[in-house]
Amino acid sequence: MTPSRLEIVVDFADCDPARIVFYPRYFDWFDRATERMFRSRGLPWAQMFPDYRMAGVALVDASASFRGPSRFGDQIVIESWVGEWRSKVFVVEHRIHNNGNIVVEGREVRVWGLRDPHDPDGLKAGVIPAEIIARFQD
Repeated sequence: MTPSRLEIVVDFADCDPARIVFYPRYFDWFDRATERMFRSRGLPWAQMFPDYRMAGVALVDASASFRGPSRFGDQIVIESWVGEWRSKVFVVEHRIHNNGNIVVEGREVRVWGLRDPHDPDGLKAGVIPAEIIARFQD
């Protein structure tokens, strides 16, 4: 699939005292980029969740490889795409570019979470509808 793109200017609040991005910020940006990716495919979560009776897209694993720094004032680009669809799980891949260099590669494993009819506060893994997967094929 064609990657979704999210551009971010690194704010001072994103950085540690050395003005380098504090690593947990990347995971926040991965989360934002995943939501934007769905929105770019005509699937805004605010609409998709009630339409599909979803509780969310629960994160069950996340990782990142840090190859270089991003600093206060840098403009970075996050490219995101679904690297794998499974029955109830999908894997989102992220690549962060800074000034033409790949500085971070990340991965999220997410569960297609439906409301659990036996536990109103819980969720259960559901089968990802074929029409959702089709929106990401190009």
